[in-house]
Amino acid sequence: MKPLLLPFLVLCLHARVGAADFATWTHRQKITIAQSGLIRIELEPALLDVSRSTGGSAFHDLRVISPDGVETPRIIELPRLTRPTLHAAATFKTTLNPTSTVLEFQPPAGVVISAVQLQTNAASFIKSATLETSYDGSLWQTHATNEMLCRQSGTERLRLSCPPAAWTHFRITIDDTRTMPVIFTGAQLRADLPELQTLPQPVTVRARSESGGDTHLKLDLGTANIFLSHLRLHTPEAVFQREATLLGAHATLYRLQHEGRSVEELDIPVDQLAGTREVELVIRNGDSPPLRIDRIEATRHPVAVVFQADAAGEWLLYMGNAQAPEPRYDIARLDDKLRYVAAHSATASAVEANSAYSKSATAPDVGDSGPPIDVSPWSFRRPVLFKEPGVIIVEVDPETLARSANDLHDIRVVREGRQLPFLAIKPGLERSLDVPIAEVAVPGAPTWSKWDIQLPFANFPASELLLESPTPLFARTLTVTEQHESERGSFERILSNANWQRRPGQAATSFHLALYSAPRAASIRVATDNGDNPRLQITSAKVIYPVVKLLFRVPDTAPVQLCYGNRQAPYTRYDLQLARPEFETATKVAAELGAEEKLPGFSADSARSASLGSPWLWAALALVVVALLWVVARMLPKQAA
Repeated sequence: MKPLLLPFLVLCLHARVGAADFATWTHRQKITIAQSGLIRIELEPALLDVSRSTGGSAFHDLRVISPDGVETPRIIELPRLTRPTLHAAATFKTTLNPTSTVLEFQPPAGVVISAVQLQTNAASFIKSATLETSYDGSLWQTHATNEMLCRQSGTERLRLSCPPAAWTHFRITIDDTRTMPVIFTGAQLRADLPELQTLPQPVTVRARSESGGDTHLKLDLGTANIFLSHLRLHTPEAVFQREATLLGAHATLYRLQHEGRSVEELDIPVDQLAGTREVELVIRNGDSPPLRIDRIEATRHPVAVVFQADAAGEWLLYMGNAQAPEPRYDIARLDDKLRYVAAHSATASAVEANSAYSKSATAPDVGDSGPPIDVSPWSFRRPVLFKEPGVIIVEVDPETLARSANDLHDIRVVREGRQLPFLAIKPGLERSLDVPIAEVAVPGAPTWSKWDIQLPFANFPASELLLESPTPLFARTLTVTEQHESERGSFERILSNANWQRRPGQAATSFHLALYSAPRAASIRVATDNGDNPRLQITSAKVIYPVVKLLFRVPDTAPVQLCYGNRQAPYTRYDLQLARPEFETATKVAAELGAEEKLPGFSADSARSASLGSPWLWAALALVVVALLWVVARMLPKQAA
């Protein structure tokens, strides 16, 4: 580095941002700096694990605080991942000898080469090769002897490695004593890359399952937010080939045995940020038996922070704030230069919870309450039970959803006679309940099978049925219906149609039957025509419903009620929608719903009144009919006496 550049870097890094309030950060780590100057600290996995940065660059919620409480600009050094550059051989000469094939070629001038990749159109072969390199074409150095080159059933190994250097000549001798020569059409030379530092990362297999010819492994990395480098499998299998996928990275794993020699590739290069603690490794077995795995090893790339310490003492690193904006330090453009600047280290203590952290501090400021509300038209009320202020999150149970409008427009959150603006969210979660299912007789239709499913109650917010059948071979069309009562009488309402089939040898898996709309009745019916086949058996059923949660903010622990059951309620129009991102990223205070209480708007026959119509409407219709009959009677000619 140029002598004048370092003072310039120090001057830029010395700039301060100012004091800050860290009540919204969940964790911190103390670091002891012995002397001022440029500091480089490797961030521990425990600190990376608590990062909650969303969007923007990784770990942008990290803050560096000086001993006098001032935020200091910093640079996060992430691993610089670059793809290898391949250069075509400048010359390529093939010499066929009685027992060998000799390949000679030269790389572009001045390029540091670390590996050679041969090219061939041959579909299947196994050869042994010797790699030699030279600086002048006269004095040769041997780097690989009796190395296996192969292409077998989609697996290939055509690369030979050598010490990184600006070699000018390459020579590869291929043994042809046992098999016919293979024609090689060229070679690509891989330029040397800077070696990235890696560290071992513990990994534990939490679960394993086999499905559809694939092995699914749930891997626990110990912490989230680590830059995973490689994953290596250890297996006792002597010969195999499998495709593997992890975090979007694909690799072909194999082990071949030939004449006492073995060649293998058991590494999965990942080089990606694992944002969660658990990741899934998928191994595609096809028609082969599942691969035996003894253990799995992993490595990670370290992540460091660089900053200018203007004083020795106890500094603080804060991490864990989903709402933290990405800082715009003017030193960000110095990232490339600082990677190669010598820096002091520091002593770090264990990562600890931030004692100044407050959940309520993460809640966006949207006002304490909304307009007043008269809850007498509502039918039901339940208390919302929570222990501290902040952003409250409460799950709406199926009973409450069943008594509310389908679009939830009649739900109100009430505190001290005033509305609290809220957000209704569907986080994409589902829950299931076992429900009784019983086959019913079908007089006059011997080919039909019908089952009645008893739901927990009417208007259950079901979105899907989960059915189990031991029948080994079938193809059926299932229809789901319910009996619906209206002013015109009773009629059958179709809730879903779906095809279900099971082929020979296929495992007996659960069938997910999606519903077009939620049932209104407490009982639904599943029916199918068996045709000329044995009757389909359905032994058990589950009903699946989506999770609905409410988010709202409270400044204290004053009582809050959830009111619902008013189909005539107007739709809400809260400005809170503008703060949805802040609400969804805020730290939540979990709450529960208490016992239900009836409000003045409740009527025992409200559901029947809603379906049959108002009695005043029927009276008006009766008067209209009487009037029409009177008019018709006056218009008819009178009979002669």
